Amino acid sequence: MTKPEPNRSLRTLLIFLALVLLSTNDPTGSARAQGLQGNENVSLNDSVPREVENVTVVQNLGDSVSLKLKLTDSRGREVETGYFIDGNKPTIITLNYSDCPMLCNVQLNQLAKSLGELDLQIGEDFQILTVSIDPKETSEKARETKQKYVQQVLKQHPKADEGWGFCTAEQPVITEIASTLGFEYTFDEKSGEYYHPAMLAFLSPEGVISRYSLAVAFEPSDLRKALVEAGEGTVGTPVDQFVLWCFSYDPTSNSYVPEAWKIMRLAGAATVCLMLACLAPYWIGRKRSSNQDTPTPVLEDPTN
Repeated sequence: MTKPEPNRSLRTLLIFLALVLLSTNDPTGSARAQGLQGNENVSLNDSVPREVENVTVVQNLGDSVSLKLKLTDSRGREVETGYFIDGNKPTIITLNYSDCPMLCNVQLNQLAKSLGELDLQIGEDFQILTVSIDPKETSEKARETKQKYVQQVLKQHPKADEGWGFCTAEQPVITEIASTLGFEYTFDEKSGEYYHPAMLAFLSPEGVISRYSLAVAFEPSDLRKALVEAGEGTVGTPVDQFVLWCFSYDPTSNSYVPEAWKIMRLAGAATVCLMLACLAPYWIGRKRSSNQDTPTPVLEDPTN
């Protein structure tokens, strides 16, 4: 087996590190990301390698993924995106490819690790759709990749084989999906590699983009919040909805952070309720005492 050239290996490693910086939204080398609050763009750092200058994710929150796009699943069956975005539960979409030398493996391994700590169930509470950005990838290759990652989560998610799809597609379909998701990547003809960011896109049951995660690693707690948010009431418990109300997504840190004003308002309301509960017995006791001390009027007999 021929060993990779040292210069090429070093170049690949440098590009991988740059992509990790892009995907984690580090201020020194972040992907251009549209913030939820201010729609502000964070520009790419000028010092990143030339190959990844156009690699970025533009967060198209509120846009919808078409349900009619043609895909081929890992069994070779022709399906549409609507097979995975079924109108009943939220869907996570990732864009990867099986021959990716580094980033895809890291991203999908980290995703599988977080899914292993998540109590929401793949195939019951939500779906996952992984689409290859390589139009030459075969169904057989996609099936091998699927087995690699599904095996990691089967213990926690018995229906993962059914609920996590690995699909291939023709280039026009890949282009449309990537464009809708704001997933901008490049292809290096010399190396035959795709340079792309790490991205999870969370879709509502109807296919509306509700949230992104641009980090390489995904905290299970944030994964749950994003799924509850995307589920629009179809996923999670009332407690989840309450917790989500207390948090907002911070695109800079790629995580959910507590909203101080909501927590202060909640604490204020709780304080008022506690005071009312403490004072209620006192008020009720005073009212009863007043009624007992008031003399009962005596009516005179009109015959006297």
